[in-house]
Amino acid sequence: MTPMYRCARSLSWLMLPLLAACFSGFNSNQLPQQIYVLKLPSAATATSQPTGASAETRGTAVATDSLEVLLPSAAAGLSSDGIAVLRPGERLDYYNGARWAAPAPALLQTLVIETLRRRGRFALVESDSGPFDAAYLLSLELAHFEADYQDSGPPTVRVELVCALGQRSGRHVLESFTATGSATASADRMQAVVSAFEQATNAALSQIGARLQPPAAASANAAP
Repeated sequence: MTPMYRCARSLSWLMLPLLAACFSGFNSNQLPQQIYVLKLPSAATATSQPTGASAETRGTAVATDSLEVLLPSAAAGLSSDGIAVLRPGERLDYYNGARWAAPAPALLQTLVIETLRRRGRFALVESDSGPFDAAYLLSLELAHFEADYQDSGPPTVRVELVCALGQRSGRHVLESFTATGSATASADRMQAVVSAFEQATNAALSQIGARLQPPAAASANAAP
């Protein structure tokens, strides 16, 4: 056997495991990840104010009614893009083969910003990565954002956001409250669970949209 033949045969044996690995990857039975998003109901646009509304209509000056929504802090286990599950025995888990399109805090930050923009009470609503220095800051804490399987049957989704409105100058807290929402999935299927997440989230967002407004406008509305 010539040296060249022995070398070629050795290489062919080395290639077999690589080819087997490639074909096993193509024939993998692992399901692809399903990526989910949450949306606001289209009816929420009815509460928004037309762009360009005057300062008198909004009840506050344009120069002072800008708001910066900070990225929410999150309770343990809720900071990733995994769809969280709470099982009996207070065991935190995540659905297999499914995730959010972004980490939960970023997902909620985007939805809060969109909610407040639709309400039209602030001249500007931006994230903490925005280019402007807003007059007011909204701090958020994501306390609950999970599907709870503590009871039998389909899970109940619980959403809880702790909100604090503050003034940038001096960092004074002007108002704090907790927005909550819950919804039981119609079935123990991923699509039904995501729908319950959307219902519960929109309930909490509706409370935030109804509650928050520039302090100057709140004072004007409270005046006799």
